[in-house]
Amino acid sequence: MTDSRADFGFGVNVLRTLALGCVAISLGVAAHAQVGPPVKLIPGSSDQQQQPVAEVKVVPPRASPQAEVPADPDSKIRSIVQGGGVVVGKISTIDPSSVGLLSLEDGGFGSDMWRGSDRAFVEALIPRLPVQTLSPVMQNLTRRLLLSEARVPAGTPTAPSLLGLRVERLSASGQTDLVRDLLRLAPSRLKDAALARAEVDSMLLSGNHAGACTNIEALLSDSDDPYWLKGLTFCKALNGESAAAQLGVSLLQEQGGTGDDSFFELVASLVGDSKNAPGTLIDPSPLHMAMLRAARLDVPDDAVPGARPAILRSIATSPNAPLATRLLAAERAEAAGALSPDALAAIYESVEIPPEDLLAWQTLAVEEAGPRINALLYQVALTESGAVNRARVVVTALSRARVAGGFNTISRVMREICSAIDPTPSLAWAASEIGRALLAAGDTASARRWFDMMHQKAVEQVPDAALAVLDLWPLIQLMDVEGSLGWNPDALLGWWEGERSRAGDSAYERAAIVLTLMDAVGYDVPESLWQELMEASLTVTAYLPSVQLWRALETASQDFRVGETILLSLLALGEVGPAVANPTTLHAVISALRRVGLEADARSLALESALSKGL
Repeated sequence: MTDSRADFGFGVNVLRTLALGCVAISLGVAAHAQVGPPVKLIPGSSDQQQQPVAEVKVVPPRASPQAEVPADPDSKIRSIVQGGGVVVGKISTIDPSSVGLLSLEDGGFGSDMWRGSDRAFVEALIPRLPVQTLSPVMQNLTRRLLLSEARVPAGTPTAPSLLGLRVERLSASGQTDLVRDLLRLAPSRLKDAALARAEVDSMLLSGNHAGACTNIEALLSDSDDPYWLKGLTFCKALNGESAAAQLGVSLLQEQGGTGDDSFFELVASLVGDSKNAPGTLIDPSPLHMAMLRAARLDVPDDAVPGARPAILRSIATSPNAPLATRLLAAERAEAAGALSPDALAAIYESVEIPPEDLLAWQTLAVEEAGPRINALLYQVALTESGAVNRARVVVTALSRARVAGGFNTISRVMREICSAIDPTPSLAWAASEIGRALLAAGDTASARRWFDMMHQKAVEQVPDAALAVLDLWPLIQLMDVEGSLGWNPDALLGWWEGERSRAGDSAYERAAIVLTLMDAVGYDVPESLWQELMEASLTVTAYLPSVQLWRALETASQDFRVGETILLSLLALGEVGPAVANPTTLHAVISALRRVGLEADARSLALESALSKGL
């Protein structure tokens, strides 16, 4: 039996064939041929569905934050929402802000994740967490950070509660179901305006107007926030109390609250003075959405571009939004992590598309753009018979998304379709795109099957297979969390030769990303390759964090302050995420995450970075 760690090493002597204007690159095995079935990249990992969890218990804090987390903690988070009630334990001896939905075993970061951190420092930074990023890895880390049960950091608090800060960020990221579950753990004695606002907003978005109005009336007596007066005015208008609603409008105007014209137009509609929807609605709030639904008015088209994740989700599922608006909102909500891929797929399926358009999908995919074409291609892919025909539709959808944006979203929606297509030599032309999509959707095992097949055929000098190996090898190598693939530096040399043969001078930028990420996840990158890159530009322009943030991240990770390292990593990447981040920023963040024991998260970030930068 040969050593599986050397099975996929590529020799330096790379076979390059030029034929009919196409470069076919076959990367030969360095030392051994594969024996037996393909080696799984991450045995028993993220592509396995976890069992639903019926309840979440608040248990005594545990130590050992270095324990390994589940491969797919997001599935645990989803099961909390889907599985039922939350059981609250006795927490009389700990700070109420210590509660959370995720224990260490459930994907949280451990009860000691804030050990060594200063409370005032943490409380100052949590409100600055980027929650509208399109990065799936950042969304995952943010949810787990905010949902983890953990002792509060030592030091003097500066906010009403750390729990309130966490709930506010979860609410801003559109996690309304998780907000409700976390609020159930908050003791009644804990008074925090952030908790109150999140609860009311959640009720408004879920259509629980009665519950929201009950809370608003109680909160108005303790707060002079104009939002509560607006809410009370809505409640009075909803109950048909026109005079009281008009009084609320007058009070708001006297207080100078005349900047929200949409609110006043919606009050007029609710009391019968108008039947017209607001002409514009930039940055809508949960209150705006509740008022639109109550008045049975359509959501204005311009509500989507500036909407926050929770609002996007609300628009996507709203019966009073035009289909085109719902589709656009649904795609953006899914990309922001506020809507599940299954929910978006259901919306795609609900779109009525004429039979003639379904037949003309190839032409329409070229001539038209937008979410409707994504829905059309999804429907065709579902019904198309034959692996070759289905692969052709899937590749078309994915290729469009790589150019127009939304590749991660389309990959997640198409995941089951892609994983059901068996890799065969006749589909070598589709291997690169399907393999990338499966990796982006978290199905590493299926992507590895494609890579194994293409590697075997590349050795036999099948041109399309060789190109697929060239495309997929760096991505598969980055996700080799368990080390089953092994590492052979010659593989990187072989990849570079093949890439330079294919892309010429433009290969230098791609190689810089690959080398940076390989080095960040701990592989030994040959010094000769770094020297060769010196032939390219020696400066880059991209998003960079401040010097003080950079230093804080390095110090926190070296001191093994887990929660603080994650918090600072997310701040260093910012709303733009890995797609725009400078390679040196990516190296620093990936290295910091690995330093505190988050190897799987670090590699997932490396993979996402590679995909987002065009690999």
